[in-house]
Amino acid sequence: MAGHLLSRDFVQLIHRAKGLWNWWTPPPTRPRYALALAGGGVIGGMYEVGAMTALEERLNGNGVGFDIYVGCSAGSVVAALLASGIRASEIYHILDEDRDDPLNFRRGVLFAGDAFRMACTRFGRFVWAIGKHVLRGGRSLPDVLARAERELPAGFFTLASLERFMRLGLASRGARNAFADLQRTLLIPAVDLNSAERVVFGQGALATVPISDAVAASSAIPGFFDPYTIGGRDYVDGGVGFSGHADLAAEAGADVVFVVNPLVPNRTANGGASMRGRGVYTIMEQAGRIYSQNLLQLGMASLALKYPGTVFHLLQPSQDTALLSGPSMGFEASRAALRFGYTSTRDWLAEQGAPLVRSLTPVPVA
Repeated sequence: MAGHLLSRDFVQLIHRAKGLWNWWTPPPTRPRYALALAGGGVIGGMYEVGAMTALEERLNGNGVGFDIYVGCSAGSVVAALLASGIRASEIYHILDEDRDDPLNFRRGVLFAGDAFRMACTRFGRFVWAIGKHVLRGGRSLPDVLARAERELPAGFFTLASLERFMRLGLASRGARNAFADLQRTLLIPAVDLNSAERVVFGQGALATVPISDAVAASSAIPGFFDPYTIGGRDYVDGGVGFSGHADLAAEAGADVVFVVNPLVPNRTANGGASMRGRGVYTIMEQAGRIYSQNLLQLGMASLALKYPGTVFHLLQPSQDTALLSGPSMGFEASRAALRFGYTSTRDWLAEQGAPLVRSLTPVPVA
């Protein structure tokens, strides 16, 4: 009898100890959610706005939102606006209805009034430098390019207009052009041209760089735009050698990361016209998309191993999507890409993306 009472008292003691332990144990923290937007030129950025509008609509204001935003190249434009508290649906309607608004991403944002004249002047400089060395006896194009390298332009366009668009666009909504003033974490990667290293604006020594300058630096497509200079350092597109940068979100403590990759290699249907017939620009763009897609696939595979506690969701269009097959820097297909991003993502969220929707929807408290 005494042994029975002793065991019962011992069990009660264990229950009291567990109660004290639970009282001292802090409640579980809410998972941290991140959005990583890859580059993709004008039509890629439009696709991302449409995709995020569909996600906003699907959550219907019930979502927990993202704690961390990572944006590269065109994705940095969208990520910076969203991280500043501007809703994707607002941007969508401004673009779709072509409203007269500071956030309307028109041709002048990248190609200001004198952009064509500047590009022609630089192209003329390019031709003159090559022609001069050919006349001096150059017979091999690579050798001619090597001799003329210091006379060639650094790019054909500048990003001054994009920096101005971001600065004025943020100001039009009362948002500060500073990482420190954001309520959410914003990370914008770029590549230091001379050190060949990835840098991340929004953290460390680069946290004080204005958001508009960081976006311009991350968007400097080599050859197309001049490298963007900040503090005496030259930066180029964050997509050079990288794709998605979802690792930055995981390093920042995200438990769930939604990766959006707007541009994929295009596949012509059986019997369709070969891309060879579309010329050198299309061939170079297709090669760039293949390179970027392979980087993304390798990166996503390694992320699953390196961050086993983080869940990654990837959204990208089908490779037979004709709407995104045009020049990524062109504006003619931009509105179609915007609408396609919305409609295709809406369908994706209802099927493959359902786990993402569930993770972003808070569980009701009983």
